[in-house]
Amino acid sequence: MKHIKILILFFISNLLFAQNNFELDLTSKDYVNDSLWIGAPMVRSGFGDLYQFKLVENKNLEDLSKKMNADFSIYNLNIKNENILKGKIDYPQPVAFIHMSNPPSGTDIFFIEKGKYNYELPKITNGLVVNLQTPSNIEYQKLKNYLTPVYFKFDDLNKRDSLTSFDKKQEMISSYIKANPNSYVALWEIVNDYTLYNYSPTYLENMKFFSNEIKKNPFYKKIYSKLKIESETMIGKKIPDIYFDKKHSLKEEDFKKHKLTVIDYWSTTCAPCIKGMPELVKLYNDFKDKGVNLITVTDESKSDRMALAEKILRKSNAEWANYFDVNKKFSKSVNATGYPLQFVIDTNGKILARTFGDLDHIRELLIENLK
Repeated sequence: MKHIKILILFFISNLLFAQNNFELDLTSKDYVNDSLWIGAPMVRSGFGDLYQFKLVENKNLEDLSKKMNADFSIYNLNIKNENILKGKIDYPQPVAFIHMSNPPSGTDIFFIEKGKYNYELPKITNGLVVNLQTPSNIEYQKLKNYLTPVYFKFDDLNKRDSLTSFDKKQEMISSYIKANPNSYVALWEIVNDYTLYNYSPTYLENMKFFSNEIKKNPFYKKIYSKLKIESETMIGKKIPDIYFDKKHSLKEEDFKKHKLTVIDYWSTTCAPCIKGMPELVKLYNDFKDKGVNLITVTDESKSDRMALAEKILRKSNAEWANYFDVNKKFSKSVNATGYPLQFVIDTNGKILARTFGDLDHIRELLIENLK
C-alpha cells in the first residue's frame, strides 16, 4: 500500500507540472510590497495571439489582460519576499518586467519557457538585461552579440539601440537560421523586426530555412499566415473580397464603379486618424467628381465606440460609406496591424498603394493615375 501511495503522489506531481510546465522562483528586495508588470512590452496590433501564456493567479498575481482588454498576456505581480510564478507555456515567450514608476522603467526582453528557474531581480533600469539562465535566454544573448555589427548602441539607457542596416541584418538572420533551424529565438526576432520596421518579403524568405519541426508548430504557422496574407495584399496584388456581415461587403464589382477607390482603415482610439480626418475629407472633396471613391473601415465592435465613430464622421462632414469591422474580416484579410492604414485600388481591384497615413503620397498617386 505504501508503494501505491508513492506512485500516486508521483503521478499527481507529474500531472500538475504537465499542466503548469513553467515555474519561476522570483525574489526582488528592491520591490517588496511594490508591484511589477510581466508581459510583452511591445505588441503589434493583430499579433497578440502570438503572445499567449497562462500563469496561475493568486492574491498577489492578477491577469491584467482582462482589465486592459488586451489580446496578449500581461500580469501584475505584487512583490513579496518570496514569489512563485508558475503556469502553462507552449513555446518560449519574450516578456519584460515593467515598473510603473514616473516615468515607467522596463527591462530588456527575456524569455520564459518550460522548466523551473530561480532569479533575483535587481532595481530596474531601462534595458536591464535579465540574466535568467534558460536555454532561450542564453541563445538570445548570443544572437544579440552576433548582431552587434548592425546596431549602434547609445550611451543613454532611455534610447533603443539603432539599427544601421536593415538589409544586412536580414542577411545575418538568414545565415543564423540556416545554422540554427530549430531556433524560436530567431523566429521571435522576425516578429520583432516586423513590429519595428513593418513588412518585408525577406521575412518569408528567411522563414523557409527553419526546420520541419518548427514549421509544424502552430506558432510558426500563425506568423507565416499573417505575413503571407500581407504579402498578397501589397502593391500590384488584387484586394480580396471582404464580407463584413450578411448585408455589407467589398467585392471586385464595387471597384468597377469608380476609376479609383481609397480605403481608410481607422479607429476611435487612434489620435492621428482623428487628427487627419479633415485632410481626408479635403482629399475626398477634391477628387470625388473625378471618379474617385473613398471608403472608411472602422475597427470598432462595441456600440458606444461605434456611436463615437459615427459622431466623429458626422462632425468631419464625411459623406462617404463607412463599414464597421466588427468581425475583424478586413483586418484579417489584409493583415492590418496599425492605423491609419490606406489603400488605393484601381477599377480592376488592383492595389496601387498601401501606406500608413501618407495622404500626400496618395494625393500624388491619384493625380498621376487620373491623367
